[in-house]
Amino acid sequence: MLGKTSFHFAFIGAGSTNFTLRLLSDILHESDFIEGGELRLVDIDPVVLEEVCEAAQVLVASAGRNFTITKHTDFREAMPGVDFVFFTFVTGCYASWKTDVEICTRFGALQSVGDTIGPGGLIRALRNIPVVVEVAREMERIAPNAWAINYSNPEGALCLAIEQYTNIRTFGLCHGTPDTVKKLAKEVYHVPPEQLRYSAAGVNHLTWITKLEIGGQDVYPELPRLLRESGFAAREPISAQLYDIYGLYPAPGDRHVGEFFPFYLKEQVLREQGCRWGNVDFAPLDADRVRAAGQVHDLMAKRSGFADFGTSGESATHFIRALATDNPTVEMANVINRGYIENLSDGMIVELPVFVDAFGLHPQKIGILPQGIAAKCETLGREYRLAAQAAVECSRNLALQALMLDPLAANVNYPAQLLDALLAAYTDLLPRGWEI
Repeated sequence: MLGKTSFHFAFIGAGSTNFTLRLLSDILHESDFIEGGELRLVDIDPVVLEEVCEAAQVLVASAGRNFTITKHTDFREAMPGVDFVFFTFVTGCYASWKTDVEICTRFGALQSVGDTIGPGGLIRALRNIPVVVEVAREMERIAPNAWAINYSNPEGALCLAIEQYTNIRTFGLCHGTPDTVKKLAKEVYHVPPEQLRYSAAGVNHLTWITKLEIGGQDVYPELPRLLRESGFAAREPISAQLYDIYGLYPAPGDRHVGEFFPFYLKEQVLREQGCRWGNVDFAPLDADRVRAAGQVHDLMAKRSGFADFGTSGESATHFIRALATDNPTVEMANVINRGYIENLSDGMIVELPVFVDAFGLHPQKIGILPQGIAAKCETLGREYRLAAQAAVECSRNLALQALMLDPLAANVNYPAQLLDALLAAYTDLLPRGWEI
C-alpha cells in the first residue's frame, strides 16, 4: 500500500448519514496523498442508498475531487479490489435500537445508552456479528489485503468476532476517549487540545486515562482540583466519583461509563447526582439525527458545500495516511490483547494507543492496570467472548451466559425470559440457525 494514491473505499451501512458523509468528507480533505479512487456505498435500503449517493456526489463535486461513486444493495459487489471497508451499520437500523430498549425496560433493565453492554448491547451483538463475519469472510476471498475499519457497536464484540473467525486485518475506532481528552483540555486545563498529551487503556466505552502531560510535564496531579474549580466534576459527576475511587479518570462520559456501574442508573441516584440525561432517553440521539438530516438537506439544496461540511473528528484517515505514506501516528484503537495490558487476559479485545506506520498497527505496552479496573474490564472481555461465540453458533445457552455476566443484568427481572423476548423480536434479522 505504501506509495499508493488511488484508493477504493467501501461503506457497509452507507445509509448511516451520521457517519458516511462525514467520513467521506474526511477522505476528501486528504488531498495531499489521496488523489482519487472509488467510493462504494452499500446499504440494503435502496431508497436511503439513493439519497446518500446523491448527497455524496454533490459533496465530491463541490470538493472538485476525482472519485467515482457506486451504490450497491449487495455488499459482494463492492469487494473486488477494495482497500478499506468501513462498518457503520446497525442490523435493523435505528428503529431496532429503540425496540431493544423498550423490551429491556419491560423486564426492569436500566440502560442509559444500550449499545455496548447490558441486554441491549448483547442483542445488538447477536444481530451485528453475523454480518461483519460474513463480510469479512468475503473480503478474505476477494480482497484479502484490505483493512476492515469498524465503527459499529458493540465495538469490542464485533472487533473480537472479526479477529476470531476471519483472517482479515482489522481494528475498531471510537471518538469517545479522544473527545473526552479534548473536553478536559478546553474546559478543565484551558489549553488547546493538541497540547494535552495522554495515554489511556481499557475496553471500549470504559477506558481509563493513565497519563496526562502538557509540555512534557505531568499534570495529572492537578486534575482533582481543576475538575472541581472548572465545574466539570458537577457536569460529569459519575466520572469524577469513579476517578476518586479508582485513581484514574474514565472515558467517554457519564452516559456510557455509568452503564458499567449500574447503581448509578437508578432514577433516584440520577436525580440526586444532577445528571442531565436519563434512562431510555433518545432525545440526544434524535437531535443528532435531525442535525445530520439538516446538514444533508443544506448540501443538496446547494446552500452549503464541501467547504462548509467540515470533518468528522474521527481518526480513520489518520490510520490510512500512516499506512499509505509511512508518516506515523499514534491513535486509540480496539485490538486483541497480546500482553499489552498484563493483568487482562490475552485474546480479549482492549482499547489502547497504537503506533501506526506502513507496516501496520503496533499496539503500545500499557503494563498493569489497577486491580479494580482490570477486574471490571476482564468481565466485559469474557462476556464478549461468549457473545461472539453465541452469535456465530446461534447458541441461546452461550448468549444467556453472556447476559448473566453483564452488570446490567442485576436489575433485570428474569434474564432468560428477557433474552427470549429479544430473540423473538428479531426472527427476521437473526440467522436461521436460531431456534426461536
